[in-house]
This record gives sequence, structure tokens and C-alpha cells, in this order.
Amino acid sequence: MRLFIAEKPSVAKAIAGELGATGKGDGFIECGTDKVTWCFGHMLEQADPDEYTPDDVPRGQSGKKVWRVDELPIIPESWILKPKDDAKKQLAVIGKLLKEAKEIVNAGDPDREGQLLVDEVLEHFRNSKPVRRFWVSAQDSVSVKRGLAALKENTTYAGWADAARGRQRADWLIGMNLSRAYTLRAQRGGSRALLT
Repeated sequence: MRLFIAEKPSVAKAIAGELGATGKGDGFIECGTDKVTWCFGHMLEQADPDEYTPDDVPRGQSGKKVWRVDELPIIPESWILKPKDDAKKQLAVIGKLLKEAKEIVNAGDPDREGQLLVDEVLEHFRNSKPVRRFWVSAQDSVSVKRGLAALKENTTYAGWADAARGRQRADWLIGMNLSRAYTLRAQRGGSRALLT
């Protein structure tokens, strides 16, 4: 079975329309021996800074670790991605379908984020099966047919995922560290504001 993983339901429906939908399951469409499923954008998110700070950091009333200058900058040795709460059900569907599949087709949008968000799901489930890439920018019948006829190796687009991952991690590093640094500095001056 070939499993297509689209970035969103509308793309999944367009692909299934060209493959010939034969049935529908919870979170996927059957197309003969193939199945088409979908993400809802990024299904995984970066872990909170608490995941990267030492266990001996005290916790505040909220249950979160107290911010301290001593822990800055927070630079993860190994990055942690966690399933988003609203994506867990669909992620479980994808995980089950991945076990049944012989080949996977990444049908994320034709851009960096589209490449990354499906690749992240495959990495999350430690996929080792062959992965192809469906790369089209329109959902009309002619474009989808052309895309299905021109599948490439997913590794061809690894640089796109790397670029998106680099942007994602840079955003996290700058946002989390500077928010904490500025907030802690402002608190020394008497402010109680959270500076982001």
C-alpha cells in the first residue's frame, strides 16, 4: 500500500479524486490499494524551555520552572518536538497507516514548511520506508495528474526541510531567550511585565 500524506484535507481530496476514491475511513481516504491521509499544518511543536532547563530549577505557582539568568541562554543539545494537543487524534491515524504502508508519498505544500511538516511526522514515527515527493502548487485535475506522474525521491527536497527547520529553531532560540532575558532585566528595575 502506498500512503499519501497531504499537508491539509483539501489536497488529500484532490489527490484521492485523481487516484480514484473507493472508500473513506476516519482520517483517511481509500483509493483502491492506496490510502490518502492529511495533516492540519504542523502536527508537532517545539518543546517548552522547561524541557531543556535543569531539573533542580524550582517551580513557581503555575507549575512552570522559575526563570533565572543562570539558565540563559537556553540552547538545546537535542531538540524535542511534541504532538500538538489538537493534532493527537490525526497523528495516531497517520501512525497506524504508516505501519501498513510499503511506500510513503510526502504531499506537503511545495515550499519549505510543507516539506518539513510531513518530514517531521515521518521522523516522529521513525519511518524507514521509502518516501517519494508529490510536488505541485495547484489542486486542479491536470496539475494533480502531472504531480502523480512525476514523483521524485523525498531526499531531493531535504534542503527545503533543513531551511525550514533552521528558521524554526532560530525563531525559538531568539524568542525564548530574549523574552526571558528582557523580562528578567526589567524585573530588576521593578517591572512586573512579561516582555516578548
